[in-house]
Amino acid sequence: MAIAIFALVATAAFSMLQQTLKSGEHFDLKASQLAELQRTHRLLQQDIKQVIARPVRDQFGELLPAVMSEEMGEGLAVELTRTGRPNPVNQVRSDLLRLRYFFDGKKLVRRTWKRLDRAPEAEFLDQTVLDNVQTWQVMFLSGGQWFDQWSIEDERSPLALPNAIEVKVSLLDGREFRWLFAGFPTVQAGR
Repeated sequence: MAIAIFALVATAAFSMLQQTLKSGEHFDLKASQLAELQRTHRLLQQDIKQVIARPVRDQFGELLPAVMSEEMGEGLAVELTRTGRPNPVNQVRSDLLRLRYFFDGKKLVRRTWKRLDRAPEAEFLDQTVLDNVQTWQVMFLSGGQWFDQWSIEDERSPLALPNAIEVKVSLLDGREFRWLFAGFPTVQAGR
């Protein structure tokens, strides 16, 4: 009789322990996903809020606007010039940075170039910002109207900045996020 009671108690304890471990793993996964989303939002916010009216030259010498979008295979790419580039060792260089966000079909990628104006074969660095992305959309607010493009063909000044940028991201697990970034600086850069 004692062995039967011990077996029942041991089975119940093992079952509770197993459930606790599964709950812990589920919690860790959700916490990791939340941290990734928060990091993505913070990075987008830092980059977009520090946009500056500084056009750049591409590898062919063509002028690219301070902010632009471009259709890519999997969606819209957004490219911009921002200020506030860290310089912890006080190198002699600009504090401006040219970067591009694009969706490669599975993840959101942030590309940064070492120099603002690009020579042929300019070096860049790609950083995965968010995994398991299903769709990525960007809208631009200007003059009270929303636009799904902000391109060089729109006859805007290369210095023109939108009033706001809206980013919509949907993940493979069905969750959707919508972030609005507004209030850009009015300072123009000459570097």
